[in-house]
Amino acid sequence: MKDNEASGKHVTLRVILFILALVVGIGAFGIGIYHIVNRETGYYEIKATADETAPLYAKGYTFYCYIDGKSDEIKSNMTKLGSLYSESLGRISRLLDAEQTYDGYINLATLNRRPNEDVVLPAELYEALADALKRTEGTGFSICSGTLRALWQELLYLEEPGEFDPAYNADQAERMQAVKEALLAPDAVRLELSDEQTHSARITVSDAYRAVLERCEIEAPFVDLDVLRDAYALRYVYRKLTENGVAKGYLKTERGLCIMLPETENGAVTIFGQIDGKPVHAAELSIGHGDACCVLRSFSLGEAGYYETDGILRHPWPGPEAEPNRQLLTAWSVSRTGDIVGATLNVLTLYAAPYDELRALPASLATKQTSVALIATDAPQTILVDAQHETEATPDGENGYTVTVP
Repeated sequence: MKDNEASGKHVTLRVILFILALVVGIGAFGIGIYHIVNRETGYYEIKATADETAPLYAKGYTFYCYIDGKSDEIKSNMTKLGSLYSESLGRISRLLDAEQTYDGYINLATLNRRPNEDVVLPAELYEALADALKRTEGTGFSICSGTLRALWQELLYLEEPGEFDPAYNADQAERMQAVKEALLAPDAVRLELSDEQTHSARITVSDAYRAVLERCEIEAPFVDLDVLRDAYALRYVYRKLTENGVAKGYLKTERGLCIMLPETENGAVTIFGQIDGKPVHAAELSIGHGDACCVLRSFSLGEAGYYETDGILRHPWPGPEAEPNRQLLTAWSVSRTGDIVGATLNVLTLYAAPYDELRALPASLATKQTSVALIATDAPQTILVDAQHETEATPDGENGYTVTVP
């Protein structure tokens, strides 16, 4: 009898706990529904619309916007912003795609697939390529080295990249060396923008270079903007947003680029460094009011596209020789005029620099409105900055980081 009574008490207790859990769950669900239905002034993530014709066009891009007003006004503005964001990002992403073509678009992939032919480009693509050609001259980063970067990316995204690392794999080393040597010829690959009025362009590829690619069984775009693609995409979307009166919020990418809209007062970017091979907070950057920032790392925070072999960091941004970066952990640049392309190119220039030039580069690349900084592998807890912007980064003293002017 006592066992039955105890069993009954346990059943009753379970019923009571179930009812309490149900009430709490219904309450939480109700609160969630309330916040969805009743919007309040604040920042909202604006989602890009799904598009079956380009399912990955918005991957890696994020847009947050500050919206005020009554609930119905906020919901209406979110819908309008979603359409504007999707349309602008969708167009520029397709145009800058170096590998895939799309119905109704003449894009960079179209140009890559028609070497030695004149191709009339959309104005937005022509402008981006002309700007990239002008800015990259003499920087160590070439948009005409797409095949070499494709080889490197192919390696980084393998499940066991170390097995195919050119330091140990003779076949991979031969392929990469053959492409590097072939690209040294001035006529190997050239992008010619021949007519500003008609936006006509041509990729010229030498027979010798094509023979190397065929022998090495390489199919890849000749011209590729790489991470500059993110920069030009953000610049384009930023312009479309501000032209339509959107002034408070920010755009960012997974790869480390960020641009603030003109009336965004306060933002912060976390800089990561390493201690004993583990990522740690190194510093914080304050940005706002239209500032643009690019931060690239040589190590992973859990994402694909990085690995380490024998203490050498393998990462997505090799120099022109496609060698591992032995001297940089992190590099960044901030443009107080919103020049996201310039900030990104500063960082790529650091990654392409020989070791003996590295420490002098922040001072030579910086301007009154643009800061440049880095964390080197031989001084992993020292942030090296240009003298004009020594106080811009707030170092994380708890992790031992300090700021130094080289």
